[in-house]
Amino acid sequence: MNHLIADNKVSTLRAYLTDKLQANYDSREAGNLVQELFQAFHGWSRSEVILNAHNRLGESELLKYHFALKRLAQGEPLQYVLGHAWFLDMKLRVDNSVLIPRPETEELVRLVAERTALSNPRILDVGTGSGCIALGLKKCIPNSTVVAIDVSEAALSVARRNATEQMVNIELVHLDILTDKPAGTFDLIVSNPPYIPIGEHATMAKRVTDHEPHLALFTADDDALVFYRRLMELSGELLAQGGQVFCEIHENMAEALLQLAVNYTIQDPTIFPDLQGKNRMMSWSI
Repeated sequence: MNHLIADNKVSTLRAYLTDKLQANYDSREAGNLVQELFQAFHGWSRSEVILNAHNRLGESELLKYHFALKRLAQGEPLQYVLGHAWFLDMKLRVDNSVLIPRPETEELVRLVAERTALSNPRILDVGTGSGCIALGLKKCIPNSTVVAIDVSEAALSVARRNATEQMVNIELVHLDILTDKPAGTFDLIVSNPPYIPIGEHATMAKRVTDHEPHLALFTADDDALVFYRRLMELSGELLAQGGQVFCEIHENMAEALLQLAVNYTIQDPTIFPDLQGKNRMMSWSI
């Protein structure tokens, strides 16, 4: 990279990265991405980047920025480039076999923790991905027993590594909830299942559709509620007395899900808004 910039100074590197990223991002987002790189690679805050403006970086340091820039310029999400994402103050490993944890999923974990009276519930996380929900709930409710399932072996490998690094004990199981079911009963079932109709693919950001796992994102247009229907079908078998299910949902599907609940022995179907006022969470019991 150094042959493309006048010197190895931090200020020159910062200007170069920002300029190149503005081909794919607006100026504010480009600036934020550059700051995230300095934070990740050097641990510098915005003020520290300015204080170190005249420092010169070594070739190995510049190479890290070069390879990060190349991936970001191709639209790859920053979290995959860095190999981690933050979730409830946990630094979790992520790669393109798992979804990048979102703020609304943090809200789901907080909702479950706040509404759980039991101090030692048995919890099932359906479609664990990176393990963010399972790990978040185990940290919020330390005496809980958490079983996390996923159809993807690659995702379970990421979740297993995160559990080890966070020093959190959860059980990880390879299982397809659409064709099988875990053993035992649970006080809480929590899930952020695939819920985006494949027809919405064209309207979504390419950095999502080109890089995040479609298996964890999309459902068939003619059966978008397939995972919720399956969870409702299994509720009578998997929920212990007084148990509850909590799910993240598509903001446009609240009414359809409430109608679906009518078809099953579902009690107290409730829709919850997220901090943006969008209908993004649902709970029910049996």
